[in-house]
Amino acid sequence: MIKKIIRGIMLAQAASAARRTLRYLSDRDLDDMGLSRSTFVEGVVESVKADIDTNFVDQPMTKVIRSAINPNLIGAG
Repeated sequence: MIKKIIRGIMLAQAASAARRTLRYLSDRDLDDMGLSRSTFVEGVVESVKADIDTNFVDQPMTKVIRSAINPNLIGAG
């Protein structure tokens, strides 16, 4: 269950980052990547989802949690 929650958080963060990135991409940039404004966020989320499902499916919970935490932020606060 915890893995599903972490997966959901990671996907939500990916979607948020993709939406922010989309603001800075021109239609030409998107066309060069073979994407459109309407498919960019969905494409990023699907890519992250595939990566998560491939890499974390059989991993112990501690490794999943460590991979979700930005090491640069440990101890910040």
